[in-house]
Amino acid sequence: MASIERTFPTGGPVDTEDLVGRDAILGELFARTFEHGNSVVISGPRQTGKTSVIDELLRRIRKAGGWAIYVDCSRTTGDEVELAELIARATYDDASGSRGAFARLREFISGAPKPALYQSDLDLALMFHGSSPPSASVRLERALGLADELAAGKSKRCVVVYDEFQVLRKVSPTIFDRIRAVLQHRMTHTAYVFMGSEVGLLDELFRDPANMPFGLAVPLNLGEPVPDDWARYIERRFRKLGVALRPGDASDLVEFTGCHPRDLMEACEHLLTIRSLSPAADGAVRLAEEKTLNSLRVKFDELWRRLEEPSGTQVTAARMARGQPIYGRGRPRTSVRRTVEKLEREGVVHRAAKGSYEFTEPLFGRYVRELTS
Repeated sequence: MASIERTFPTGGPVDTEDLVGRDAILGELFARTFEHGNSVVISGPRQTGKTSVIDELLRRIRKAGGWAIYVDCSRTTGDEVELAELIARATYDDASGSRGAFARLREFISGAPKPALYQSDLDLALMFHGSSPPSASVRLERALGLADELAAGKSKRCVVVYDEFQVLRKVSPTIFDRIRAVLQHRMTHTAYVFMGSEVGLLDELFRDPANMPFGLAVPLNLGEPVPDDWARYIERRFRKLGVALRPGDASDLVEFTGCHPRDLMEACEHLLTIRSLSPAADGAVRLAEEKTLNSLRVKFDELWRRLEEPSGTQVTAARMARGQPIYGRGRPRTSVRRTVEKLEREGVVHRAAKGSYEFTEPLFGRYVRELTS
């Protein structure tokens, strides 16, 4: 059955042709990690294109003959053995070129003797599933170093991506210390990309000299495509779909969404439907904008509820949305600082300049202004 061609992708990683304005950062990531062997940190709120950029980076690495390994840290529940197997499975499956290879090794050793032909593979499987496996900490250490060990054995270059890296704090209070202790000696053939959506926490981990991951990788900013890039992309996609736009339609949607990728795709999808049904209808862009806000309202309501704690976070968000000073009027600075840290940690706002903050998702800023006016 033929796959469905998405018109304007509103969920999950996007195809290469939908990566707008990312050529420069992809070139830099490829050079830093694959060619030069340097590790990097990429942080940013959800639905801003991080995963799509990384997917394309991994595709280019594989095309160049390297190993590209992706580990989704959010899939661990906090158990060291589970985390070790998650890392080992992702590593071995990519290195072997066969998805599910590590799981099949586990099944194989459960009822078979240990033939010399499969000595190295069985050693790997026995490390995790044998009758007397090592301790959890030893298994985790071995899993963390596995990519570099296998790459060195095959004279391969390798890049390992740890997505949502910050969630590993629930595994152990010392987990980041231990990861650094292993990985700093496992960079002979391997570079690492540490990603996450909790911007404040990830920045704190890698920018603060008091934290162990400090110095292990260099923070990189993905940046944002400029409005003209987005407008050209929208016009090109509508032409490909055979639906006419009026002059200024694309630019209006870009301005409305503030270039936020997910929200812009949602607005384009609504406009596509309206223009397809009524090509000559007036007010199509305004109607698409209204439909976009309505479709995002449930998500915004939930995000607003998450800002109830600590007390005063919603007040701080409202003042930011209105361009008002966030300090003063009897608000203790330490308490306000905690609310700002919450907003940054959730990826709701980012620092634009000293004492100035911008909403990462401009439409959420509009939602807050209207809600609290």
